Amino acid sequence: MNEASVLERILYFGWLLLFVAGGINGIYICFHGIRRLDPYFSRLPNVKWESYSPFDTFCRMHRYSFLYAFGVTRPKVSRPITAWLYFTCITLTVYWISMFIGFLRHQFDINIIS
Repeated sequence: MNEASVLERILYFGWLLLFVAGGINGIYICFHGIRRLDPYFSRLPNVKWESYSPFDTFCRMHRYSFLYAFGVTRPKVSRPITAWLYFTCITLTVYWISMFIGFLRHQFDINIIS
């Protein structure tokens, strides 16, 4: 049996922690937390006109976090919301990279992890 090194275990559990924490964060944002971000990022004249459909909030969660993290849109927000936006951007990136790795493994039998 091949034993994983300590570094491999740290990377694996760190990636898993980010994946799970990002999933919980995404669910929270889609069903409740987007209301905290809309006043800063909404393009509509009245924030209350934003749709609270889970699909719309999922799209806005991506847009708000990526635009803020990459410096395209930087409204004045508090430090906790700034940390939250960066955390959301990092976990969304981890999530989509994980999905792409799974797609490659499933469709083309390419295992880039091993």
